[in-house]
Formats: sequence, C-alpha cells, structure tokens
Amino acid sequence: MPFSRLGAVLWAWRHRQQIAGWAGWMTRAVPRIVAGDTRDVVAEGRLKAALTTDRRLGDSDQVRAEVIDGVAVLHGVVSPEAHDAAIDVATTSSGVRRVRDELQETRGRRRR
Repeated sequence: MPFSRLGAVLWAWRHRQQIAGWAGWMTRAVPRIVAGDTRDVVAEGRLKAALTTDRRLGDSDQVRAEVIDGVAVLHGVVSPEAHDAAIDVATTSSGVRRVRDELQETRGRRRR
C-alpha cells in the first residue's frame, strides 16, 4: 500500500494528540525504567493502549491515565458512557490492582 509524504503528514496531524500523549509517556517512562520501576511502566503502557483502542471511548484523548504502585489514576472530562467504559477498561487491565477515578463528566448524572 503506497504511503505518500503528504498522507503521512495528514495522518500525523489528525492523530497529533495521541502521538504527543505517547511521546510524553515515553519521556516519563525512561527515568522510571532506569530506577527499576518496570512493573508500573508496563501496566501504564498496557492501560494506555487499551484506552486508545476501546471504541466505547470515542475520542480517547479525553482520558489520561498513569499507574503508580499498581493504582491506575484516571483524569479527564468525559461523557457518562465514556466514564463507565474507562473504569471498565482500567479495572480489567493487566498490572492494575486498583483504580482511582478522578474523571469528570461533561453532563451531570446520578452516581450509583
């Protein structure tokens, strides 16, 4: 499949937030790996990949996640449906023992 330079530039522009998010993750991951914190780095990478590919989340740039000592911390402003999906993805992600939900919803709803 041919891939022109213009096509690559347009693809990169369209996905610039995801690219920046992954670049930021890699920048933060290097010092943690050097310090021996590979378990959380791998868990965070898996969680980030799962959040990026889950279709229920729509625009995955809305959810930011980090894993600290096995605890996934979720940040962002999302719809109620995306909120439920992000919690589901995080709780089933390998290497995550607990989830700290700091997500905010775009419109109010009653919590269960």
